[in-house]
This record gives sequence, C-alpha cells and structure tokens, in this order.
Amino acid sequence: MCGRYVIEDYQELSERLVQVPLRYDFDLRPNWNAAPTQTLPVIVEDDDEWIVRGMHWGIIPKWTKPGQRPKVMPINARSETAAEKPMFRSLMKHRRCIVPANGFYEWRREGGKKQPYYIEPDERELMLFAGLWDEAAVGPDGEPIQSFAILTTDANTTMAAVHDRMPMILKDDNFEDWLDRDETDAASLEPLLIPAEDSAITIRRVSTEVNSVRNNNPDLLDEVDDEDS
Repeated sequence: MCGRYVIEDYQELSERLVQVPLRYDFDLRPNWNAAPTQTLPVIVEDDDEWIVRGMHWGIIPKWTKPGQRPKVMPINARSETAAEKPMFRSLMKHRRCIVPANGFYEWRREGGKKQPYYIEPDERELMLFAGLWDEAAVGPDGEPIQSFAILTTDANTTMAAVHDRMPMILKDDNFEDWLDRDETDAASLEPLLIPAEDSAITIRRVSTEVNSVRNNNPDLLDEVDDEDS
C-alpha cells in the first residue's frame, strides 16, 4: 500500500510532463510527509491540457450526500481489481490521474515496533503514480470536492523486503494513455499497470519521527542506523 509520501521537486515535474501543455491550478509547496486527508497535487487531463490540481487524499465517492462523511475514504486501490469494484469501476474508465512523488514511506515491524523506510527512485528522479479521482458535492455549501486514491500493485523483489505492495509507478511513455479521458476498457490498460523493475528503486531506514504527521521537514529523509531510529 502507500500511506505517506514526499513531493518536493516541482521543477522536475515540468521537465517530465512535456507531451501536453501543463497548467498549475494549485499552490505547490514541498511536503516531506504527505498524508491522507491532506490536499495534495494531482495531474488530470481537461480540454487537451494537463492540469495540476489540489485534491483530498482519500476518495470521497460521488454518491456522498452534502454534509455526510463517508464511512470509507480509500487512499489506495488495487490495480488488479479496480476495474471491477463499484467504487472505482467508472473512475478507471473516465477519471484517471497522475500523483507526483519523489518517494514514499513504508513500515516494517521489527522487534515489537514499526520501523519506517523511505523508498525512492534509484536515480532520484520523480515518481509518477497511477491514480484515480472523483468529485462529490460535500463542501460546506454543497460545492464539489475532488479526491483521489493511488493505485497499488504487487511489490517487486526490492520492495518485498519491506512490504508486499507498492504504488503503481507509470513509465514516461504511458502518461498520455493513462490520462486520456476517453472511455478505456480494462484490457487496454493492463499493459500500463506493471510493477516497477527491481533496480528502479532504493530503500533506506529513516527516523520514526515520520510516524507523526506533525513532523514535516527534509530531515525525515535522512538515513539512520538501528540506534538512531
């Protein structure tokens, strides 16, 4: 799964997404401990543009009534079954998005505690996760709120040392197909949804300070040994 991540390098975002004009409709700020329920940058396609919007992390289903709080707001969706699930089925067809991240955190139980690790691209490039988004009229005055979830897949061999799932990382030549708003059947998306190669990521132990969302600074990415963690 993916429950925390980092997004700080917006310059590289502009350099990577060059296929279609990129417009920013969100005040971009570095976030070293991005967490569920926060408003975070997501890329969508609209009128032949790619737009960076701020969305609530955790899907608020479109059938949610104004003033209601959903019982479940999933932050992740399994890529293998999303096309079949009622909450995600239409989103897989029409509302796919890209979630930019420089890396993500995952936890492994060690000696009675959960130890965090930071996973980043081997060449320290930006990761671009496959995501889904929705819109529901649940704001204070019934205004729409957009929300998203990150697709996950089986862990590759490198990631399996920490967890059995990982975010679905898109390859650069798949961006346009993934963001295309035209209806797409599940079969045509399958070639895009493959786990990252084992050599594509590196993992390091980081401080348990990341466990609290109140901590949000670049020091969270520093590697620590057993005694420091």
